[in-house]
Amino acid sequence: MSDAAVKLTTYFSERRRSGERFLADALFDVYERHGMRTSALLRGAAGFGPHHHLHSDRLLSLSEALPLVSIAVDTRERIEHMLPDVIGVVGHGLVTLERARLIDLERPQLPSDGVKVTVYGGRSIRSNGQPGYVAAIDALRESRVAGSSVLLAVDGTLHGERRRARFFARNAGVPLVLLAVGDPANVSRGLPRLAALVDEPVVTVERVQICKAGGVVLADPEPAPAQDETGLQIWQKLMVHAQEQSKHRGHPLHLELVRRLAEAGAAGATVLRGACGFYGEGPPLTDKLLSLRRNVPVHVVLVDTPANMRRWWAIVDELTGEDGLVTSELVPALHAFRTGSKPALQLAWTPTSS
Repeated sequence: MSDAAVKLTTYFSERRRSGERFLADALFDVYERHGMRTSALLRGAAGFGPHHHLHSDRLLSLSEALPLVSIAVDTRERIEHMLPDVIGVVGHGLVTLERARLIDLERPQLPSDGVKVTVYGGRSIRSNGQPGYVAAIDALRESRVAGSSVLLAVDGTLHGERRRARFFARNAGVPLVLLAVGDPANVSRGLPRLAALVDEPVVTVERVQICKAGGVVLADPEPAPAQDETGLQIWQKLMVHAQEQSKHRGHPLHLELVRRLAEAGAAGATVLRGACGFYGEGPPLTDKLLSLRRNVPVHVVLVDTPANMRRWWAIVDELTGEDGLVTSELVPALHAFRTGSKPALQLAWTPTSS
């Protein structure tokens, strides 16, 4: 299987409401009603939006409104059919639409350049007394991919079925999101082993550019025009994959990065914390019980215009001088929806379009 798909991602605050309900609940009711092939709600660890007020779970304030990221993946036709309902509950906010391809874990068909493979699935499988996703990360590490991590969702759908996390439950069916970035040959080598380690997997592949690894610049983010030939705007996404214990001048790298970006005027950034993973030749990263110094993967996500991204790249480059895996992707559609706007799934042509 290698089918065209669209990934719809929404960034918002956990306290954001849609009418009398929290937006997250309303949005995932839409995904459930439309039977999305897969979706996942990820709770951010820190971030800021257009008002540049930094929120972080390190502040230990009950008033903090941490960021949330929702992801829904399905065929273009099904996403387009759902889009009016999404806009109806989101109202205003940052929503991106990106191309992806659905692939088979056991017979992956990957592009010839850098790739990001995302596996969505349940987490009930155990391997050698540990969660199957930990063994999946080990398999990808043995295959020498550039980096991989697992994020645990708190709500989502798999093959059209709603899977919501509950207190005092194993939540084995709630989706996880496994990311693997690297050379397609290495990624391809590790993927087949994941079929036995993740429940009911839904797998997508997207093209990605690896800009930095372990402090070494491999390439500047690919220059991109502001618009395609038809006038549709092109956007760019940078992701910094690092360890939670990575530091810049004594401060946590991910928090220093979002602080600097907010001060410089970036439109927004979100930090997501993983459960386990690795980058390059670094040690395995996992959340260990009874450990006083947790060290898990963190991801800083930044979306902006290509022109602005050239400014933010200088900050990212400076702060990742010793650590971190930095990737760049082109985003063919981004909407800051406002009431009354007409929904449309119009994807710009980009140099990375399939």
